[in-house]
Amino acid sequence: MLEDRHLIRRLRRGDQAALRLIYEKYKDHMLTIANNLLLDFAGAEDCLHDVFVDFAGRAGEFRLRGNLKGYLATCVANRARDLLRAKSRQNVSLSAMPNQATDLANPPAELINNEQAARLRAALSELPFEQREVIVLHLNAKLKFQQIAKQLGLSVNTVQSRYRYGLDKLRSLLKTGAEA
Repeated sequence: MLEDRHLIRRLRRGDQAALRLIYEKYKDHMLTIANNLLLDFAGAEDCLHDVFVDFAGRAGEFRLRGNLKGYLATCVANRARDLLRAKSRQNVSLSAMPNQATDLANPPAELINNEQAARLRAALSELPFEQREVIVLHLNAKLKFQQIAKQLGLSVNTVQSRYRYGLDKLRSLLKTGAEA
């Protein structure tokens, strides 16, 4: 957190190396969040790019009120929501998503991991964006419900309800998929 504040000070003074360091530090984590929200790897990359271009453009007046990781995660979630609205709620192609890590030493385990990841992505795509957003921000971005509520302008109870209902629906979808 102290390192982030130092990087922000450098960035506000026009140090482009500070922007690069912030990007390198958080890009993988933010890309994971965007990918889990959009369920589209190319769209997630575009989302991340848009967030950092906007962040760089506002660097001179940026004031950090909390932690940078949480701020960036919320920016990614907001941009993902905007991108989804622009697509007019079209179905997102899950087949366009690349497989994550591969385990060439254990092909059966890799096959199982890929199948489980595909089932989870498919189940996530069935959730309303509001529930998926809270789940991803809580589990992937490691934000507390209070932080999510503040960033999204919602009550803590609303955030907790969206999380609980989302998890319940995920369980139901995954259970149903396992029985089929």
